[in-house]
Amino acid sequence: MDPTSIRPVVLADALPGAFESACLVECVDTSRPQRQPLPAPVPRAGEALAEFDREDAADRLVYLLDGLGCEAEREIRTGGGRRRYEVHRVVVAESQRLATSRMLAAAWRQGRQALLGTEQLGASSPRHVQRLTLAQAAWRAALLAAGQRRRGHLLWVTLRDQEIAAVLVRAARLLGVTAEVARRPGCLVVTVPVEAAAALPATPPRLRLRAGSLV
Repeated sequence: MDPTSIRPVVLADALPGAFESACLVECVDTSRPQRQPLPAPVPRAGEALAEFDREDAADRLVYLLDGLGCEAEREIRTGGGRRRYEVHRVVVAESQRLATSRMLAAAWRQGRQALLGTEQLGASSPRHVQRLTLAQAAWRAALLAAGQRRRGHLLWVTLRDQEIAAVLVRAARLLGVTAEVARRPGCLVVTVPVEAAAALPATPPRLRLRAGSLV
């Protein structure tokens, strides 16, 4: 059997952190205008895993990856003329790029399947508890990385991909919030009522993750 044909699986204890990491990357991934089959392309030498315009989003991804046993660091690049701007790049150690890419692809697949599944689960079921945890992880990532805005009675995030938008709509429903998707030129906007936004995660907690989470 070809080892490259074996799909990795992220262990349950590490899935929330790995899925949040995958969502952070998905929120800013502009390299695939049409979604390609997973796994996602492996970053080349010197290429960032993800680039953010917010320091806290990049730091969050570095923190999560470090907890998952991946060596990652944040780099800052500046650009522009009179109006300078900073790009916060998350770079993974060259020796771990392939493993990290496969882990994030597996976490995205597993988390998405868990959230979009239609199976009825009891409120005390471990799988239902996991769904809620993954729903919080998805929105935590989006609120950090997808340019949240507030206007009037709405809060919204801006995305480029239909799949992450669908995940956020389903995640919001699991958290008791109604979310809607609207198309804008070149992007998708997921909106929730401001008065319901308190049900969404705000400040990222310090998750305790185990290394060696990929089997």
